[in-house]
Amino acid sequence: MDASDRRRRAAEEAAEWWVRLQEHVSSAEREQYVDWLRESPVHVAEMLRIVQVHGALAQFERWTKLPAEASNEPEAKVVSLTPEDNSLTPPANHPKHTTYRSLLVWAVAASLVIIVGLSALFALSARGQIIETQRGERREVALSDGSVVQVDPETRLTVNYESQSRRVTLERGRALFHVAKNPERPFFVRADGTTVRAVGTAFAVEQASNSVVVTVAEGKVAVLTAHQSLRVDQPETVAPSGTASPKTLITVHAASTSAPQVTGRASRPTVAETSIGAAGEILLTANEQVTVGGSGTTEGVREVDSRRELAWADGRLIFENDSVEHAVHEFNRYNRIQLTVTDTALARRPISGVFSASDPDSFVAFLQTVAAVRVTRDAAAGITIHELESSH
Repeated sequence: MDASDRRRRAAEEAAEWWVRLQEHVSSAEREQYVDWLRESPVHVAEMLRIVQVHGALAQFERWTKLPAEASNEPEAKVVSLTPEDNSLTPPANHPKHTTYRSLLVWAVAASLVIIVGLSALFALSARGQIIETQRGERREVALSDGSVVQVDPETRLTVNYESQSRRVTLERGRALFHVAKNPERPFFVRADGTTVRAVGTAFAVEQASNSVVVTVAEGKVAVLTAHQSLRVDQPETVAPSGTASPKTLITVHAASTSAPQVTGRASRPTVAETSIGAAGEILLTANEQVTVGGSGTTEGVREVDSRRELAWADGRLIFENDSVEHAVHEFNRYNRIQLTVTDTALARRPISGVFSASDPDSFVAFLQTVAAVRVTRDAAAGITIHELESSH
């Protein structure tokens, strides 16, 4: 999804909120509205734009009657856009008018409060914007530059935007970044000593227990370990001799002066071309993945199906010969209803399948079809899965 699509979606959501605010809204709905405003400055801008347009229409006394077609007598044919009682625009002394104006003032005031809050937030550049999710919570946040980050449960990251760079620190968990293109302000994600650089692309970074996994869905990124200093020259477009199509060269310099210089071309580079020593810089393109260990060592570039690897961002869990224990752990991260497997043999049993991350009941039903299990449900303890003794 590019910046224009995100802006269009924000405009549609703002229009929906405007309609909802015309009726009585509960305190929970008001909290949802404020949370929606806080997600992105784009949301605030679109809401204020709708308020401005609606205010301008309210100032136009004859907006409810427009000529049906061109005519020398414009008063002859009109189409009434509102009922005769003009219920949509009650008189100033009507009780509905007071309620309507109160909602309008509240909506604008909330938007302005969010603007002030966001301004204060970005002013604290040293601290940065903190995005954090708890167990069972997923978020999609639009950043101020038009980039979007999809945040997995139990994830924490900090965003710091500077004049010449955009920097994100992933402290734990995993996130998928849809980076808005801006060659003048490269986008950096740092996780446990590993740094990923992009200009405009889509990639995910996951900080596991002892490693960092980088997966690219679109475009190209550069990955450097803790043993390398990152200094990427601005992309330079050159036309190779005898060809009309230009290539983009990205040059990365190692921290050590004795290390060789690596130049990534438009074609997919091999591991040998991109590695600098034991912990070098690696270029990744779409449908490629690399895992960086805690010591800075890498397992080499792997070709993957990025849609499958990043299915979690769409709320899907894909298992392929994974243990039941692993599947239960993943479901528990995405849901407040917790699953428990009491039998060791069942926990180790391999399974394969595609499930909705927010539907643990479907997973339990699947287990009941492939194994002899007994399921007990408790409002406080969640769902417990026991394997029947006859299945041993």
